[in-house]
Amino acid sequence: MLEQNDISLQDNNKSALVATPLKPMGFGEILDTIFSLYRKHFSLFLGLVAFSVLAELLSHLLIDFSDFFFPPNPLLGITIVIITVAFFIIGIGGIVIISGATYLAEDITIRSALQQTIQRFWELLVCFFLWSLVVGGLAITIIGIPFAIFFAVRWGFFIGTVMLEKPVVNRPFRRSGQLVSGMWWQIFGMLLAIFLFSTLVHMILEISIGFILIFTNLGGEIGFIDILEWGLLSEPFENSTPFFYAILIAIHLCVFAISYPIWIIGITLLYFNQRIRKEGFDIEMQARDT
Repeated sequence: MLEQNDISLQDNNKSALVATPLKPMGFGEILDTIFSLYRKHFSLFLGLVAFSVLAELLSHLLIDFSDFFFPPNPLLGITIVIITVAFFIIGIGGIVIISGATYLAEDITIRSALQQTIQRFWELLVCFFLWSLVVGGLAITIIGIPFAIFFAVRWGFFIGTVMLEKPVVNRPFRRSGQLVSGMWWQIFGMLLAIFLFSTLVHMILEISIGFILIFTNLGGEIGFIDILEWGLLSEPFENSTPFFYAILIAIHLCVFAISYPIWIIGITLLYFNQRIRKEGFDIEMQARDT
């Protein structure tokens, strides 16, 4: 299923590598498995989410701090955008690889996950571009929003099909549609619940840190309402200095590094859950191991 490498698993991760029973899971069981994998293999996920954090940081530098760090330069801006997209693709692809390997109790390291991600980089990039083009294009108009949601869910497993299936699927969107077919509403509900849960974790952590800024007077004149708007709506504080805004960005990136893998692990587990329900993937794995 996942490509194997001759790189042995680090000792501190070997002890945590315990096979998860492959069976159809309900939403509660999926949540339990998400946190079980995340807790046992935290260092692996943290190593891969660093690429996503770097992508987020570069986007903030380009949008919010370009005037402070470099003069306007279209070529430099394009270069930063390319690097940002590359880091984003590597980060999300690597987290999917780690999620799949740990769920199946296969040996994996950060290095081997990066190798596998880079091998399928272009396939994932093209799929992301097409998915964003269709879903984003439909979401621009009010009448297109329902169609955008439909295709976002129907094609929601394209990352898993590209990164985890061997050989690489030639038509990942069709493959994703096959896994979702007949269960669109159930998949929609689970995806929405996992997304809201990971977002809630992010907001709670950010707001909690914001309250610390108030109690320690590090935030100056900011109040509780400002903190809530920042945590819930990502609204920057009015009249904040560039230095204080940079502190807020740093806090956001730290919280993002903790909460983001929850969402990606959840999508990966849903992908496997659909393969178990519709294709008997658990039986296939048992037969392979015997």
